[in-house]
Amino acid sequence: MTNNHRYLLLILTSLFLNSFLAQENHFKTFRSPVGIPISLSGNFGELRSNHFHTGLDIKTNGSINYRIYAIDTGYVSRINISHWGYGKAIYIDHPNGFTSVYAHLNHFPEKIEKIIRQKQYELHQESITYYLDSSQILVSKGEIIAFSGNSGSSSGPHLHFEIRETQSEHPVNPQQFNFEIQDNRPPVISQLKVYNFPNKSINLLCSEKVFSLKKFKNSYRLNNDSIIYVSGPFGIGVAAADYYTNSSNLCGIYSIKMYVDEVLKYDLKFDELDFDNNHQINIHKDFNAYQEHRRKIHRLFIHPNNELEIYNRSLGNGLINFKDSSLHKVKIKVADFNNNYSELYFHFLHKDSSSCLENKNDFDKYIFSKDSNWRISLDSNSFYNFPKIKMISQNNNIVEITNNLPAKNQFILSMKITSEYSPYMEKTFVANITKKGNILNKSGKIEEKWISAEVKKMGTYQLIIDTVAPTIIHLGNNRLKKMNQSLNFKISDDLSGVENYDVYIDEQWVLSNYSYKTSKLRVPLDKYARITNGEHNCRLLVSDERNNKSSLDFKFKFNTN
Repeated sequence: MTNNHRYLLLILTSLFLNSFLAQENHFKTFRSPVGIPISLSGNFGELRSNHFHTGLDIKTNGSINYRIYAIDTGYVSRINISHWGYGKAIYIDHPNGFTSVYAHLNHFPEKIEKIIRQKQYELHQESITYYLDSSQILVSKGEIIAFSGNSGSSSGPHLHFEIRETQSEHPVNPQQFNFEIQDNRPPVISQLKVYNFPNKSINLLCSEKVFSLKKFKNSYRLNNDSIIYVSGPFGIGVAAADYYTNSSNLCGIYSIKMYVDEVLKYDLKFDELDFDNNHQINIHKDFNAYQEHRRKIHRLFIHPNNELEIYNRSLGNGLINFKDSSLHKVKIKVADFNNNYSELYFHFLHKDSSSCLENKNDFDKYIFSKDSNWRISLDSNSFYNFPKIKMISQNNNIVEITNNLPAKNQFILSMKITSEYSPYMEKTFVANITKKGNILNKSGKIEEKWISAEVKKMGTYQLIIDTVAPTIIHLGNNRLKKMNQSLNFKISDDLSGVENYDVYIDEQWVLSNYSYKTSKLRVPLDKYARITNGEHNCRLLVSDERNNKSSLDFKFKFNTN
């Protein structure tokens, strides 16, 4: 090797080591996004209703307006203001290839707030998604970038915090970055479930079976230490959760390993997720157990249509099939990120039984209710398996749809327009009626005497006519205001829901903030509204999703002092 080659090799080796060490250091140098000890109410990978949780939910002592800090230097790459989801959120791109996300915020410091307001006034709308270039808002490590809140779909004050790979936008587990989070408690395993497959049995019964557990020192056993008899291929599921040291909230686990006769057969780990297939949680978890009992069970076998990248797929699909007469031992190890773990032990034995009947469902593109007033339109990609769907029609305009399988994609639910609805076609919509009786508007497109809506879950649906405009009520005294006070209203619509709202002062659009949680509208009379001393005309325009409109006109006096 020549000296030049040695020199080049030395340079390349040095660059590689520097890059590697820099990446390693970045995993250690992020600071906490909050100025108080981190206490979690939710963690990465936790099973939610229709997605895996993609970050950490950091408690803020039940209050808003805690300072939120940039975890490292970078620039603000996106700001999102929404009534739903993350609510008010800010995204910061860092030089090390990661993006930090801070959500459910209340407001921002002046440096950032003025940019948001400028964009909102430019677009004449409260809800915006604003992408910024790398030179617009630079931030330093430890700089205050926001104040915590309860915006969006949050059910209580907290900070939702994420770290994503900037290039792929995949969320990664923030606990990989060595934030100080106290955890010395092992996960809890509360239930074992064994799933039979067509023509096969569990303990001589042609159905899946649940087994209760008992804790023995640091491990779990079946309550009666019994042997489980199987007649063919089967799958295993476990209900497991984790608790952090300084929190009473039920959180998710980090990893699950399943060993059969000491051989690793299944390996799950929550290091990274992908928003594109995050909804496939519904074929990872036991969908029925969650829908009926809110029980969170990890199924330790992989559905053929499951594209999640949280498994070690080189081990196979996790299904087990014993054909000999030997006693087989299964061990399941459930761990949290700090490697606190619990283990579950049990045994299986193959035992032939009489054949179980297999229910096969053929694919139907259209499914009709018995009275033919309701129709479901499917394609082969609507569900993970061919579903057996029942439609029970009630009083012509209500239908109950039942099915024990999760939907993969949206499908079309349609109702025939009868003479009762013909005069009000533009005011009619398809509604999902929740178990609590709430109305969720699914809108509706009218075509050839049918009204159709895209839906993604089973339940009760109803056709509703909405000809009633939203109501507008003053809250407090809106006739006399000072600088930095606000005009306050209650706006509600019990049917199709509030869709648009605009406030004009002296015929100039001003920003207003609406909360769907409280039905309250607030008009901040701050420096951005540019209101002068004296009397002003205010006009509030509101419309619902079916375009029923309301307005309110009044005068108020304003004093800048």
